[in-house]
Amino acid sequence: MPQESWQQGRTDQEAVLTEDSLSRELPVWPMVAGVVAAAFALDFVSPWLLHPGTLPRFGLLVVAVLLLFTAVMVCGFVVRTIYLRLVPRGQRVITPVVRAACLTALWIPAWVLFVETWSLLMLLAGCLCLASLGILMKRCTVDTTVTVPSAPHNSSWMPFQFEPGAFRRMILPSLLLALLVEASVILVGARWFTTASILCGTCVAILGWRAASKARPVAGQRVVLSAPRQTAVVAAAFVFTVIALLPFLKVSPFSKGLGIFSRTQKVSKAAASTQKGQAASSDGYIGIILLPLSDEQKKIVAPVKRELVPSFSGRIAEPFEIPFTGAYWYFKAPDKQPRPTAHVVRGSSTKTQIRSSDRYPLLMEAHQKLDTPIDLGCCSGMELVVENADRNEGAIALELWVRKRSTAPQKGSFRVAEPIHYLGTAAIPSSEQPLILRGQGTSNPTEERLKFPVPAAMDGVLFDEITVVVKTAPARARTGAQIAIRKFVLEP
Repeated sequence: MPQESWQQGRTDQEAVLTEDSLSRELPVWPMVAGVVAAAFALDFVSPWLLHPGTLPRFGLLVVAVLLLFTAVMVCGFVVRTIYLRLVPRGQRVITPVVRAACLTALWIPAWVLFVETWSLLMLLAGCLCLASLGILMKRCTVDTTVTVPSAPHNSSWMPFQFEPGAFRRMILPSLLLALLVEASVILVGARWFTTASILCGTCVAILGWRAASKARPVAGQRVVLSAPRQTAVVAAAFVFTVIALLPFLKVSPFSKGLGIFSRTQKVSKAAASTQKGQAASSDGYIGIILLPLSDEQKKIVAPVKRELVPSFSGRIAEPFEIPFTGAYWYFKAPDKQPRPTAHVVRGSSTKTQIRSSDRYPLLMEAHQKLDTPIDLGCCSGMELVVENADRNEGAIALELWVRKRSTAPQKGSFRVAEPIHYLGTAAIPSSEQPLILRGQGTSNPTEERLKFPVPAAMDGVLFDEITVVVKTAPARARTGAQIAIRKFVLEP
């Protein structure tokens, strides 16, 4: 009997030593893989699940719990799968690390939602998520240092001597941290908030790693966070996720409505009155029609006068100018134009910033209608005069289209859609230059002329509407271009 007890005690001691050795050798990098996988999963799911102005009040808490559950499950599955391949017999050892990774993943839903709604709170969410990752990774790293008696102090002293390993442990990380902080400030100034949130979070993660202390295992178990602190993290992440979901509500959470929420309520009411059957990518928005300012309309002569329109088939002898007095359309695919409930406002297209409410690109067009049809055969080309006040990186190209609006059908006949004719695409030269070479921005916009030749085959084609389609670089497709169409010039 004493021999069996001795053998059992020896077995338990060997098990403890084995778990302790596994705990010391267990890497923490799978936590990063799990958090990244959860971020990609939510970035894929959230655009299909949520659209601004479509979420009912009762679904707010349900969706918040669902997003948090998805993030935790994806992160936990990835981290646990990696660890089981690295340490097949370390289920007990890897549990605290998997739990720590899941606590970090709780901040991902709010981060993704703030990015979707283009909120500056994405910077705070990124810092909270990656700071939690840095601190918990350090807490999951086992302290394996052994106290070594200090060597006898050498009485000889030499100036500018560093502690051995100080450059690698202190100076180099501090230098990299300073560079990351500067890069984050530059990105915020350039309005690249998504990338800036990642860099800001990385800076805070490094600080959290350096501030936290390594865990000292007790019988192979790591004490990462106490139960009350874990509960506090879960509650804080849940509240932050609920805040991130507020722009998706159909109705303002406050009866009277505060500034930021009253706008959401107005948009959601208009969105609710739109036609059914629209594609999911367009739900929750209503579009914008931007008209020129009143004072600008007074400065511009006319719409085109009927008696001055060269409707004849012969060539014009002098350049003929058509001032732009039309409207700018802002909408999203799959719509072909703003919806009937679109906001009609007056403003300057070079001073107004219009952004997409979600991840889908914003489409922009300029439309000019004429009183009388014009024959394309009267000119050899059309010149487009534009002003560029845009301060975002990325090229801006303009497509020029003309068509004749369909006339009212006679009794007993059907309306026949007139074909639309494409005249070409031209990039605005200043948009292809670096920002530093574009002048002083909106206070001094650059006027440029783009030429579009008219093919000889279009002789006899009549048009009474000109459409300019604005094509922007994919990196900035969610922001409307700050350009203005000034006039069209028909060249002889």
